[in-house]
Amino acid sequence: MKNFNFLSSLFAVCMVLLSTFLFGQTTVKVTYYTGSTQDYTIATSGKLYFSGSNLLLKTTSTATDVSIPTNIIRKITFASGNLATQEIGRNTSNIKLYPNPSADFVKISSDKKQKMNVKIYSSTGKLVLKGIFLPDEDINIRNLSAGFYLVQVDQTTLKMIKK
Repeated sequence: MKNFNFLSSLFAVCMVLLSTFLFGQTTVKVTYYTGSTQDYTIATSGKLYFSGSNLLLKTTSTATDVSIPTNIIRKITFASGNLATQEIGRNTSNIKLYPNPSADFVKISSDKKQKMNVKIYSSTGKLVLKGIFLPDEDINIRNLSAGFYLVQVDQTTLKMIKK
């Protein structure tokens, strides 16, 4: 009977550890412009962040950073045991940001010819500019520091480099 209780307890502890391991991680799928994909499993102690014009992935707190230039990334998809899959950057309205890179202004073109809600975020995630713009209207970025930015246009996210 003692062996049965010990085995039951051991089984319960293993199940808790396994579920923590499985549900405490996020899978990041990077799709490149070449069409190839690469999956990374990010533990709760790991992180994903941008530095300059690179995406940096740290799978655990002790792992070495994986650096991927953002100009070769087409799409990033996140999935975890707790959350549904969410795609970043699905571009259903054929939205384009130009000129990119730029120093003074950018424009956004779209298949839709209506006003667009635009938000620009720094690589640290700080909202640095927002507004409502028409397609092909100048968006002044002179006051932004040089670097990598994410531009959210309605439900689409684009990358921008400020010279």
